Amino acid sequence: MSGAGDPGGDPGSRRYFADVLTFGWVLPAAIAAGAGLGWVLDKVFGLYPILTAALGVVGLVAGLRQIYRESEVLSRGANTSGKPGTGPGNGPG
Repeated sequence: MSGAGDPGGDPGSRRYFADVLTFGWVLPAAIAAGAGLGWVLDKVFGLYPILTAALGVVGLVAGLRQIYRESEVLSRGANTSGKPGTGPGNGPG
């Protein structure tokens, strides 16, 4: 018998789908956080638009890095056993 509310499917595929859906908001959220922080600092220091632009670019880079890291984990299937840290390269030593 399958899990509750999941007729004929496995919970692992649902988790994979949910992880992939996060890609759509990670990048805009990182850019908004960086630019927002830059805007606040610009208002404090009176440097508008310098810090807004600089921290917006930092947010872009951070968002792209996070998407890259998450996609690597998903493509490796690191958590298929249900135990954290069981992916490749996480052995002893």
